[in-house]
Amino acid sequence: MERDDWQRVENPWRVLAAAATDEAARDAAVIRIIDTCLEQQLVRRHDSVGYQPFSVTGNVPMPGSGRNIDQAMLAAERYRPESEWHHACSWLLGMLPRRQAAAMMMQAARVRPEKLGSSMWAVTASQMVDRQVLLLRDLGMAELVPTPFASVEDLQKAAQRARNRLREWLADETHKQHIDAVSG
Repeated sequence: MERDDWQRVENPWRVLAAAATDEAARDAAVIRIIDTCLEQQLVRRHDSVGYQPFSVTGNVPMPGSGRNIDQAMLAAERYRPESEWHHACSWLLGMLPRRQAAAMMMQAARVRPEKLGSSMWAVTASQMVDRQVLLLRDLGMAELVPTPFASVEDLQKAAQRARNRLREWLADETHKQHIDAVSG
């Protein structure tokens, strides 16, 4: 199977299992891990049950109204989007050297300016280096990079090292056992 075929496989654990022996699966797994980590840093980190578009007192019956309970609020309180896959990806991100992880995440979040109008992530590579403090803060990773990236090349090398380290871990059976232990 090609990398694109592996990216279409719905079960991430199947891709991860194949990554130990198949280079195309390994590349697809790295992409999937980075995408999941990016989702966690930019979206799920901000999920909050208390700021939903309905009443936060909806689970308290109102006097004289009988069973006036907001079922959507109760469901939102019980629903937690983190899965075993999310926990495993978070663990992998945490195992990378902090500077490399931050560089990899910045590159993954970047959108080419001609693709998306006014997003703060619609930057050129040099703009990304110039605005790195702001971009890292948006990712929740500002504290991970005590010394800023000096150049685009510095940022690219750090991100490449992180991706290569992920590939090495996925090819190593002992690391797969650690990932399996974290996931379940």
